[in-house]
Amino acid sequence: MRWVTLAAVVLAACHVAPQVVWAAGNTNEVPFKLYRGYVIVVRGSIGNAKNLNFLLDTGAVPSVLDRRVAQKLHLTGKVEKLSVFTQKLGTERVIAPDVTLGPLHADALPAVVRDLSFAEEALGARIDAMIGFDFLNQSAFTIDYQARKIVVGPIDSSLVTVPYQARPGYMVVEMQVQQRKLLLLVDTGASDLVFFEGAMRDCADAIKNVGTRTWSNMGGEIQVQQVQLRNASLGSAPWGSRDVFLLQGTGANPPADLHGLLGVASLQARRVGFDPERQILAWDQSSAPMRLATTVR
Repeated sequence: MRWVTLAAVVLAACHVAPQVVWAAGNTNEVPFKLYRGYVIVVRGSIGNAKNLNFLLDTGAVPSVLDRRVAQKLHLTGKVEKLSVFTQKLGTERVIAPDVTLGPLHADALPAVVRDLSFAEEALGARIDAMIGFDFLNQSAFTIDYQARKIVVGPIDSSLVTVPYQARPGYMVVEMQVQQRKLLLLVDTGASDLVFFEGAMRDCADAIKNVGTRTWSNMGGEIQVQQVQLRNASLGSAPWGSRDVFLLQGTGANPPADLHGLLGVASLQARRVGFDPERQILAWDQSSAPMRLATTVR
């Protein structure tokens, strides 16, 4: 059973923007552990809770705190509904104080509270928070999967690039399948390219069925259809024969113009860069794809 976060998008608008500043005296390189070849876990802190495990997830909108951490910090807030595309879940919205990750610091970060034990069970590592693009989008940064580090600063100009559209707390890129343009949420917390039910109805002749899979996320287990695409490209880069997954029977409605999510690991790149100022997603076209295996703790 494969674990994916599947973009925890809160239905209610987020009215409090994170206040992010550079943390004085810290290096611009942050080491991380890599689980299953794509799940990034770094050390950070929230308030007086130190040495926390942050799962970097640009598909978490907004960021998510584990219930244990919220209780330890005595955080309480308003109960709201959360959509993980497969169903709607009850959550509690809070403001996380003094969030620090390497050189980045947020005085106040809007977040929701959920039980993240499903991630611990899947990865074999404690996960205290899922930190989203609402925290990370204040500076350009590069995820170096080969060196196991995040480099905060300008991205390498030699990387292949595609523009993205900035949304509140997340980003979307445009993929072309035959003559249709589809918008995908960019998700570092997922391993694959996933389309929502109905997104491919007009592209039936571009799909080759491969099989079915069972995944899990905060909403429980979900069934997906495994396919391959013909005549698909992301920017100037052809998608080729890499597998794609169709998510069917969703119990919650994603934004009407969002057709799926792009798991960053599906790019099969050694480095992936994000540039919020220029609104660019960048990656190197590796001849050897990343190996999806769990890193030993």
